[in-house]
Amino acid sequence: MENKNKVIKKIGIIAVAAAVIFFTGMNVIATDKKVETKKTETVNSYKENIVIASKADAKTLDPQRTIDTTSNKTIRLIFNGLLSLDKDLNVQPCLAESWEAVDDTNTIFHLKKGVKFHNGDTMTAEDVKFSIDRARVSNQTSYLFKPITEVTVIDENTVKITTEKPFGPLLTNLAQTQGCIVSKRAVQEVGEENFFQHPVGTGQYKFKEWIPGDRIIVEAFDDAFQGAPKVRQITMRTITEVSNRMIALETGEADIAFDIGIMDKEAVKKNKDMEFLEVASPSSLYLGFDQTTPEYQNKKLRQAIAYAVDTKVLAEAVFRGSAIAADSPLPKACPAHITPAKQYDQDIEKAKQLMAEAGYKDGLNIELWVNDDGPRTDMCVIMQEQLKAIGINAEIKIFEWGAYVSRTAQPNKQLYLLSWNSTSDGDAALYALFHSSQQGLSGNRSFYKNEKLDEVLDKARYSVNQEERTKLYQEAQEILQEDIPHYTLVYPMLNVAIRKNVKNMIFRNDGYIDVENMYVINEK
Repeated sequence: MENKNKVIKKIGIIAVAAAVIFFTGMNVIATDKKVETKKTETVNSYKENIVIASKADAKTLDPQRTIDTTSNKTIRLIFNGLLSLDKDLNVQPCLAESWEAVDDTNTIFHLKKGVKFHNGDTMTAEDVKFSIDRARVSNQTSYLFKPITEVTVIDENTVKITTEKPFGPLLTNLAQTQGCIVSKRAVQEVGEENFFQHPVGTGQYKFKEWIPGDRIIVEAFDDAFQGAPKVRQITMRTITEVSNRMIALETGEADIAFDIGIMDKEAVKKNKDMEFLEVASPSSLYLGFDQTTPEYQNKKLRQAIAYAVDTKVLAEAVFRGSAIAADSPLPKACPAHITPAKQYDQDIEKAKQLMAEAGYKDGLNIELWVNDDGPRTDMCVIMQEQLKAIGINAEIKIFEWGAYVSRTAQPNKQLYLLSWNSTSDGDAALYALFHSSQQGLSGNRSFYKNEKLDEVLDKARYSVNQEERTKLYQEAQEILQEDIPHYTLVYPMLNVAIRKNVKNMIFRNDGYIDVENMYVINEK
C-alpha cells in the first residue's frame, strides 16, 4: 500500500494534464447523450461555421482504408452506410430503407431511392456492390466483411449479400464506418490510392479542404437525403495539446472539443457556457506483447510483466475516476464480458519468480513504445517505475500518432501501449485483435496465433444464436487471460466538451458524435 501511495504521489504532477484519449478502434454503437433543444431560437440566429477540436489529424478519409477513430470522426460527416445503430444498439435503416433474410446466408437490401452523392450522381446498387467489395478485400476492413462471398445487384435499388456461412454480426458490421457507401465513379476517376484525399459520399457534409496536421473543412450538402444541415461548415481542427483544446473551448475558438483533460473536467462543469459529456465505452487500453519478438514468445515473461503492473494505480493516478482497472480482454460494456478465473493483481514476488523461471533472473532491458499522448505517456512512466521492481529497465520511446499506427502494425517490435474501440459485439472486440488471420494492420498487432482460440472465435462469428455466441466469447476470454498475448490495463470513459449554444448534438458510447439534427446558436 505504501508503494502504491508513493507512485500516486509521484505521478500526481504528471497526471495534471491527463486526458481520456483513445484511438484505433472503429465502429459506431451504444447509448447516447443528447443536448436538448429549447424552442426560443430563430433561424437567423444560427451559427453557420463551427470548429471541432481533435487531438490528432485523420490518417485517411476513405471508409474502406480506416482503422482509427480519429479518421472515423470526419469520415462519418461525409459518408453513410446501408444501416446505422440507434442509442439502444438496435440496427436502423439508413441508405437501405428495409431488408429481409432470404435464408441463413442471403440477405436482400432495398435502397432508398433518389439519394445523391456529393458529385451529383444518384446512388445505385452498383455503388453499394462496389463499396462492400472494397471493404471485403481491404487490409484495414476485411476483418468485418470477409465472410461476405458475393454482393449481387438485383436491380438499380436492390442488392443481395451472400455470406459463406450464417454470419451473426453482419448487420452490425454493415452499420460501421468501414461499411459506408462510396461513389464508384469518384473512386475510379481519382484512383483507389487517391480517394482518401478526395472523398465523395452521401453525407450531410461534403469535403472542401485538408491542410495536413492542421485542419479538415467540410461544407453543407444541401441535397443530402437527411435534409440540408443548419451548420453550413465544420472545421475539424487538430490541437494536439489537451490544455490548448481546453483554451480553444473556453475562448470560443472551438465549439466542440474531444478528449478534455481529466483535471479540466470540473472546470468545464462549473463554466456556465460549457457542458461536459462522458460515457462508458466498449473500448480498452492494453499493453501489447509482439509474438515475433523472441522474449515476448515466453508466456512466463508476459505474465511476470502483468503481475508487476498495478492497473488500479493507472486508473486512479492517470484517469482519476474516468477509467476502471480492466479484468478481461473484453470490455465491461460488452454483454458477453466476464471476469476470467485468471487475474493479475499486482504481486511483485510472483512476478520475480516468473522472471527467474523465464530465464531473466538478472533482469532485462526493454523498450516501451507509446504515441505522443499525455495520459498514455503518464501510464508508461508509472509502468516504467513498477517494472523496475522486478529488474526490468524500460526505456520509453514516444512516436507521433500516424507513425505509431504504422510502426505497431509491423512485426519484431517492443512492448507497446495501444487501445481498441469496438462495438459491444464480441466479434468486433476480439476477432480483429486476436484471430491469427488478422495479424498486422487489421488489429492483431501482437501477431498472436492460437488454433483453439481461432476455432472458438470462428464458431461465434458464424452463429446467429446469441446465447451460443455469448458462451463462446466467455470461453475466449478465459483462453486469452491465461495466455496473455496482450495485457488489458483499463476500460476508459470517453468524453467531449461543448459550448452550451450547441444544440441537438448526440454523443454516443463509442465516442462519436451525431450531428444530423445539430444546430448552434450565435452567442451574444
